[in-house]
Amino acid sequence: ALLSATMATLAYTMGISGNFQTGLIDFVFQNWLPLGANHMGTYVIQIVIGLSFTAIYFFLFRTLILKYNIMTPGRDNSEAKLYTKADYKASKSDTADNAPAIDSSQAVAFIEGLGGSGNIELLTNCATRLRIKVKDPDLVKPTAYFQQKGAVNVVRNGDSFQIIVGLTVPQVKEEMAQVLQTYY
Repeated sequence: ALLSATMATLAYTMGISGNFQTGLIDFVFQNWLPLGANHMGTYVIQIVIGLSFTAIYFFLFRTLILKYNIMTPGRDNSEAKLYTKADYKASKSDTADNAPAIDSSQAVAFIEGLGGSGNIELLTNCATRLRIKVKDPDLVKPTAYFQQKGAVNVVRNGDSFQIIVGLTVPQVKEEMAQVLQTYY
């Protein structure tokens, strides 16, 4: 927000105005073509400001991502599996009434990955994530473990964890709750 406000202020100070948010095609057809003959110097300044802020954004965010080791997509060591249309159709035909199948071993694996039932303090869910609070975060296994067991990713914040499961999360949470009550 600070960079965007700075760029807008700088453009306004230099006498540059126009519609710049909707992409290159709209930018060209709404600004350059109708006004280009009389305002070419203004558009050169636009390009200079735009390229300058592109560089500022790139180097600032690259520095922050590397300094704080922010896990952006593609920066972790896990392998992402890409599914084909045939895989999708096969998974649909394997489930009864097209309902997603919940594997109880996934619930057990998640409990084990979280350090066992004794380490789980709170278990809830939202639309796509299991939300778990643990006693000892050091007992929780790495993200790759959960991804091998069917999770999309894991968000970690101290002793709070979010295991991204997808739309089947209510069933997984219920299965985990049943396993915790039955066996632990």
